[in-house]
Amino acid sequence: MSTAPEATPSGTRQRLEHVDAMRPIKQTAVISTHALIYFSPLSTSLLAAGLLTLTHFSRDAFLFVSACMLAYSYRDLATVQLAHYWKRRFMAVGLPYLIWSVIYFPIASMKESATFPYYHLAMSSIFSGAGAHKLLIVVCTGYYHLYFLLVLLEFYVFFPFVFYLIRRFPKCHLPLIAGSLVWQLVYPWVLTHGLLGFAISSKLETRLVFSYPLYLLGGVVVALYLEQFHDWVLRHKRALLSWTVVFAAVPIVLDYLYRHGHHLPKIMVPGADPFAAWVVPYDVGAIIAVYLLGVYLVSPKRSARTRAITKSGSEAAYGIYLSQIIWIVFLHRWALEWGILRHVPWLIMMLFAVTFAYLVGWLFSALFARTPLARGLVGRSQVPWNTLIPRRGQFATAAHDDFGEGPLNLTDY
Repeated sequence: MSTAPEATPSGTRQRLEHVDAMRPIKQTAVISTHALIYFSPLSTSLLAAGLLTLTHFSRDAFLFVSACMLAYSYRDLATVQLAHYWKRRFMAVGLPYLIWSVIYFPIASMKESATFPYYHLAMSSIFSGAGAHKLLIVVCTGYYHLYFLLVLLEFYVFFPFVFYLIRRFPKCHLPLIAGSLVWQLVYPWVLTHGLLGFAISSKLETRLVFSYPLYLLGGVVVALYLEQFHDWVLRHKRALLSWTVVFAAVPIVLDYLYRHGHHLPKIMVPGADPFAAWVVPYDVGAIIAVYLLGVYLVSPKRSARTRAITKSGSEAAYGIYLSQIIWIVFLHRWALEWGILRHVPWLIMMLFAVTFAYLVGWLFSALFARTPLARGLVGRSQVPWNTLIPRRGQFATAAHDDFGEGPLNLTDY
């Protein structure tokens, strides 16, 4: 690792359109997770709990692809210039994280109200010593879904050292993947049983980089062999998709058996736990399935409209991710106040919530990306207003577009 000024940046500048196409798919899965939490009866419905188990892969996919694209952007370099590296990382993740932590702070402090928009905010709850303390806790621990970015920031601390060791010892790649897999399976069990001599809450577990070694380190290693990985996935796509379906059924079946009186060891029961060992094979398969769907969406065989819509969704994905909880929270409150939840089946309401949050998030991202606030609010450079409506010819120049400085941005220089 070096910060020598004479080193000339020459990172990978190639855009991978199929990886960009993974963005809107993963954001839909993230929104689905939160819509299930707000709109479904998780405690009484096996279907709701099963869907939650299946949508949780989006977090691991987010971390895997983010780590993979970061390593991909550096793989042709011998060193990581730390000053430039951290400037880019802060603008990509740190700045949006801080801004949205402040935005969500008053939202999390709102109380229910009898008048539209059915929430009110007591200024004393935020402009006080207790409010300042609460804000500090939110920034340090990550509000709700923003902890994705907090984990990424933790990984950024380790990445220069991981990158150096992986490049220095190329024969360690396979053992590293095997070791990270063992850690991924064993570490949650160790925490659950208190074998470290101290307890870690489930909230803290989700916010520690040590909870995701398979996806973060796996992403770095895959980046070094991305072309071979791509070819291998395409050659075996039918088998990989079939096994993903099988692996998806395993945690659902185990939960079903457990709930219906079969005496299974507790360690075998996923119970909607995203860190459960039986969920890991499905998560890996789901990441590959989303990768294949990305390849499908950007294929020249797709229509110009499909490719333009995919491109637009990719551009807006970071802003959708950042803002989604606002739309879900208010929709849930309105649905309660208007009595909708008493008359509409939860599955239909959940699907509507996913569609509503995604479309409003897309509109929010598309609009603010064209203002001076673009960098902080939607994590990308400001773009012209005349690009707001997707046009047939836009996808042809995608390799030169700035999709933003978000975690999946390949252009590191």
